[in-house]
Amino acid sequence: MKRCVVVTRFAPSQPGYLDFAYRIEALSRHFEVLLVSDHPLDVPEMDIECVRQYTLPGGESQLGWFRYLWNAARFVRQQRPDCVILLHTLAAPLAHWVGGIPTALYWNEHAIRLKSGGPAPLVKRLYQDWRHRYFFIDAARRVDLLMPIGEAHHHDLLAQGCRPERTKMIYMGVDERFRGVSLARDRRDPDAPLELIYTGTVQKARGRDVMLDAMATVARAGVPARLTLVGASPEERDYCMARAGQLGIADAVTVHGRVPGGEIPSHIAQADAGICIWEDKPWWRFNPPTKLFEYLVAGLPVLASNIRTHTQYISEGRNGLIFEYDSDSLAGAIRTLWERRGELPAFKQRAFESSTPYLWENIEPVFLQSIEELACR
Repeated sequence: MKRCVVVTRFAPSQPGYLDFAYRIEALSRHFEVLLVSDHPLDVPEMDIECVRQYTLPGGESQLGWFRYLWNAARFVRQQRPDCVILLHTLAAPLAHWVGGIPTALYWNEHAIRLKSGGPAPLVKRLYQDWRHRYFFIDAARRVDLLMPIGEAHHHDLLAQGCRPERTKMIYMGVDERFRGVSLARDRRDPDAPLELIYTGTVQKARGRDVMLDAMATVARAGVPARLTLVGASPEERDYCMARAGQLGIADAVTVHGRVPGGEIPSHIAQADAGICIWEDKPWWRFNPPTKLFEYLVAGLPVLASNIRTHTQYISEGRNGLIFEYDSDSLAGAIRTLWERRGELPAFKQRAFESSTPYLWENIEPVFLQSIEELACR
């Protein structure tokens, strides 16, 4: 078997690993895979047979990031694999340092997120611009295979001068465990509360307070609805439960911590609709969220905030509803869904039918063929 080194850069608190795990598991059936990270990947998703894991020194600071990247580059050069896959945008700088080994880069988030959002001295801004350009854009131009996860990333990378013949858009993918799990949910009681779900990182910038305030608004309006949050840190869980108590909706909100990816479908199966909500930050205008595709594959209509990485895939009234990023607008979407609850079976069917391009079984052959071609160079 050919040898492949996969270099990652995950946050220790990251709630989701499935799209990365799909790729590593697929590679493990065709390559000898060496998986590199800066901390032990002690999560069920990364317990993949025949994959050898290596933990290299690094750290959470910017200096720790540089240290990890340098150690990873040295590891790759020592191993001399047939190919190297940089399985995160934050691993992109290695493209400069791997010594001519065929390299693929999984472009899963926009690097402008690393820039300071507030005012900064001129020297600092110049450094940030140089870092962004050299470490990310120049690295993306340099790799042999560039794999953006969505249309917005793809168009942006081409505009930045990346070669079209080396750039292949490949969706994150959703596996078989999610397929149609929500379609079987039977609302025998038409007046039973709407069951809403949000999966992923729970933070203020990701709509935490907007969701809780919207739930309070619909409760006051007499709309029966319940919200389940999956993926909260212990601190965020405490905050959400305290805030729900203050708003008088403690009985309508359930908060779970991080759960293994294999358990997400069972949570989604209990819902009538999924929520995708992001504050309109520049970097989130490029990153379609994993949860959006998981909802659709499950057959779950999506309540999506009005940002292009949602509206690219969600059509108003067809496979979801669009709302502005504020609690009143989200409450209006929930109220509309309640008023149209009799249409939920058709809504779910349309959501499921729109999910075919995002099934991992349709994406995996394209991904593997691209990597095999890379390794043969």
